Parts: sequence; structure tokens; C-alpha cells
Amino acid sequence: MRQALFYGLLCSGTGASLPFLPSWLSHSGMSAKRIGWILAVPLIARALTGPLSGLWADRFVKYRTPLFWLAVTTTVAFALMGLVTGTETQRFWLFLILFSIGYTASASITPLLDAMTMQLGRSGRFSFAWVRASGSAAFIFANICLGYLLQLAGVNAVLAWMVASALCVCLGARFLLPAHSRLDPQLLARNDLPSLGRLATLLKNRSFVLLIISLGCLQAAHSYYYAFSTLIWEKAGLSPALCGYLWAFAVLSELLFLTFGGRLRHHLGPWRLLILGAAAGILRWGLMSVTVDLWLLWPLQVLHGLTFAAVYLAGLELVFLLVPPGFEGLGQAINSAYASGTMTGIGMAVSGLVFEVCGARGYSLMAVLCVIGLTIAMWLFLTKTDTSPPWPVSWLRRSS
Repeated sequence: MRQALFYGLLCSGTGASLPFLPSWLSHSGMSAKRIGWILAVPLIARALTGPLSGLWADRFVKYRTPLFWLAVTTTVAFALMGLVTGTETQRFWLFLILFSIGYTASASITPLLDAMTMQLGRSGRFSFAWVRASGSAAFIFANICLGYLLQLAGVNAVLAWMVASALCVCLGARFLLPAHSRLDPQLLARNDLPSLGRLATLLKNRSFVLLIISLGCLQAAHSYYYAFSTLIWEKAGLSPALCGYLWAFAVLSELLFLTFGGRLRHHLGPWRLLILGAAAGILRWGLMSVTVDLWLLWPLQVLHGLTFAAVYLAGLELVFLLVPPGFEGLGQAINSAYASGTMTGIGMAVSGLVFEVCGARGYSLMAVLCVIGLTIAMWLFLTKTDTSPPWPVSWLRRSS
């Protein structure tokens, strides 16, 4: 229950920033191109900050300690964004720096929390999917509430919500999360390998690297949706509240998949689940590139349960399958850094340029990314690529 509540606090902030921050930045005088760069740079930087945060967090004995300090950093950075003044260029650079700091700290919490929850779940025999679903429910709550709040209080409510949510995450990390030390001594930072050696160990695994590339393409396919879907819908005449409902409807499908899709997940297994999510992405983004009709947007939003949740869960399981004991946190950090970070950031940087020229037709590029991700996933699955890790066999021994 503590893990579920903390996911709720964390995702309530994402539920505000992901769909509505572009509107706040636009109201603050930022062009579409600059919005794309503000959103993209911290994601691209995850190539470096993601593994570094994982290596840094591995040095703490308690799970919750690094989460607390990351949440504090997020709160301060987002609060300072509300104090930015100056010329348009000066504000752009300040927004870029502060959002990069705040987003990097916030995004670093998720893979560490995922690794913590999966380990606690295996020990305490509770379902990770149910706990993670609570975050999706909070995301929906934030979408709907903020959609209405924007009509009442104006666009500045976006940043206020983000700061308040980040502060709640600070309090949750300090007082809500259990004060467990890592359950398995092997999960502590290994003394037999230096930090760069541990990173190199994972990067030598061909299957792991190809998996990260596939996951990156499939998650980066959401970049156009994250950055510009609200602006596209508002330009088509939809109200902020209706945009919030569309976002919430997508995350509702994610929530339902996490809650009730257990039988499908177990039946398909992680590789087939990944392939299904990739195919759904081709369909979703391909159709969204040719229509903004509301009657079709609703069923397309339902596919979010597959394009995001199915790919996300399959990725978590496959990372755990391919990394040795003690490397789970680092493996998930790399997964988050490259799949949901760097490659999504590159997609957003390109999206800012494409949006000004193509509008909704830019979704077709996201469909191409899904084709690439599907091709890699199919090749890994059908060829049964050797997943034997290049580390000593003795490391594979897990405690009973």
C-alpha cells in the first residue's frame, strides 16, 4: 500500500506536466521549436544522467534515501521556473536549464522505484502491476482535475500543480516509503567491479542492447503525442477540459490493462507482449497522422494500454531476465534513460521542427519508429538470440 500511494504521488505530477506543460510554455512566450527543445534536452541527456543516477543510487543502503534527495531537487527546480523573468531568449535558457534539472531528478525516481517495488513484491508476494496501476489512476485524476482547473484559474495552475506534487513526493519519500534496506545483499553496489566495469558488463550483452534499442523506438514513438497532442487538439477546436479527458481516457486504458491484463500477460509472455504493443503503435500513430476526428480519437486512445503499458511491463520483465543479480537497479536505470529518455528526447527535438511544418501528419514518423521497434523485437524473438550474460556463472546464483 505504501508503494502504491507513492506511485500515486509521483504520477499526479506527471499527469500535469506531460499533457499541459507545453501549453504553459506557449503561454510564457515559447515557440513550438523552443518548446520541443525544452522538453527534449533533459530526455537526450538521460543517456548520461540515467546511468549515473543508477550508479549513484546503488551506493545507498536504504531504498528511499536517493528518492528523497531527487524529489527535493525536483521541487526546487520547478518552483524556480515560476520566478523566471527577462527577454524571450533569456527565459528560454532559464526554462531549459531548470526544467532539465527538475525533469532529470524526477525521471530518475521512476526506475529506482520500479526496481525497489519489484524486489519488495517478490519478497512480499504482492503484484507489481497492481501497485503500478495506482500511479496510472493518479495520472487520470490529475488530467481531469487540471483540465477543469485551467478553465477556472488559468494556465499558471499547471506549474503550481507540478510544484505541489513534487513537494508531496518529497514528504512521501521521507515518511511514506518503508525504511527497508535492500533485501538481498547482492543488490548493494558490488565491490568486485568498479562502477564503469559494472556498466560495461551490461553493455557487452548484445541482446540487452538490442532490447533497449527496440524499447527506445517504441517509447520514443510517443514523443509527438506527449509534446504536441494537446496543441493539435486545441487547434482543432477541442476545449482544455476535453483534452484532459482524452489524456485521461488513454491512461484509463493503461490502468485497466495493468489491473486486469494479468492473464493476457502471463499467456503471451514478455516477448509476445512487446510485439503486440509495437503492432498497436503502428496502427495508433498511423491513423492519428491522417485524422483528428473526435469519434476516432477515443478508440485510438484505448490503444495506449498496449503502446505504453504493454511495452513498459514487457521491458521491465525482459531487463530483469537479462541482467545478473545486483544489476537490477542499473539495468532499469539504463532502460529508463535510453528507452524513455534519450530516444524520446531526440523524438521531441525533431517533433518541434516537424510540428511547425506537418501538424498532425507528423504522427506518421512515430509509426515508422514502431516499425523499427517491431522489427528488432521480432528478430530477437524468432532467432532466439543468445541471452547468456558475459559475467561469471557464480553471479547468477540467487539467494533462496
